[in-house]
Amino acid sequence: MNLPLVIWLNELLQLYSGMKKVTILDKVGKRIRELRKIKKMSQEQLAEKADLHPSLIGKMERAEINPTIVSLGKISKAFNISLSEFLLFPGDKKISDVDVQTLNTAVEILEQALDQARKIRKKPR
Repeated sequence: MNLPLVIWLNELLQLYSGMKKVTILDKVGKRIRELRKIKKMSQEQLAEKADLHPSLIGKMERAEINPTIVSLGKISKAFNISLSEFLLFPGDKKISDVDVQTLNTAVEILEQALDQARKIRKKPR
């Protein structure tokens, strides 16, 4: 296999393997941390206001546990927002936007690899 073609294929593999799946636990933890920082609250202050144990808040933020809907309700109440507002994750891309971006990048890499392959075939032996 030609070296430039291997490089292009390697880039494509890196693109594919580098796509980390973000779980709902990651999103909930990030949302708690973001809202807590916006409200200038410590984990302890949030825990007290939400009537939860402080270590529970930390574990939620680090996506180490699966919080109950009751806990999320208490947290959103402590932030003075509705649970539905809490579950709106700002900045989330629609899956179709992510797919299109990834596919476009993959197509570019494959087109470059195909161009390299065509150049190699045309070279006299």
